[in-house]
Amino acid sequence: MTRAELHEMVERLPDEAVDGAAVLLEEITAGRIDPGQAWFWTREWQSMEREAEADRLAGRATGYDSDEEFLAALDARTKPLDADA
Repeated sequence: MTRAELHEMVERLPDEAVDGAAVLLEEITAGRIDPGQAWFWTREWQSMEREAEADRLAGRATGYDSDEEFLAALDARTKPLDADA
């Protein structure tokens, strides 16, 4: 996106979205959000974050205390069916 395209987008913002957009731009320009990480704040990504959080809260997610614990669980799930034979 060019600066001109960004300016045009700002001009099209609904009044109720101006403050939120200003906060995000201020965070980026102040260096508190890495511009290379701004994708995290896109509508699509935030939607996926909300979905993941809903899954976590509903118990549809598994957490692991260590990399080793995670890898052992992954190995157990991907072990061939005839591995015990």
